[in-house]
Amino acid sequence: MLNDLTEKLRAFAHRGLEADLRKKHPAVQHARNLVSIINELLGQPIRPAGAAGDGSASPIVTAPAAAAASQPAVRQAPVLLYFDGKDHRTKTKVEELLRGRDITFQVLDVGDDEAERSWVTTAAKTNEFPIVVIGGAPVGGLAELTQMDLSGELVRRAFAPN
Repeated sequence: MLNDLTEKLRAFAHRGLEADLRKKHPAVQHARNLVSIINELLGQPIRPAGAAGDGSASPIVTAPAAAAASQPAVRQAPVLLYFDGKDHRTKTKVEELLRGRDITFQVLDVGDDEAERSWVTTAAKTNEFPIVVIGGAPVGGLAELTQMDLSGELVRRAFAPN
């Protein structure tokens, strides 16, 4: 009975994390982003109903079809897409590129968060958004991501063998 209640609470919290908060107050958006990052770092204790959880460090996902033949199961590094709310066309292209490689990612809106915006632009050494960060290391924008994809580095960085 306690396990059922725990799973229901996890599912409820996960629905809150996945809710569309674009029209909410920026403080609510930033708090949700922080909780989501902490959830990712803790191995996703907040997860959808029915999702298996063994408390491992991060979820196991299958690699993209091109890499799946050579590697059985891999872990995906956390991928964050920082966005300032202005260039939606480039953001859409970056999202399509990541989805095309079966890379899960999280979009973080830093339009109203000067501290986060300053950190990511300093770390990435660019002021142009969107900026992609893979496993805590800034990659850059669409041009850098496209180059990484063409060389195969994007999949190598996003998916690490067990």
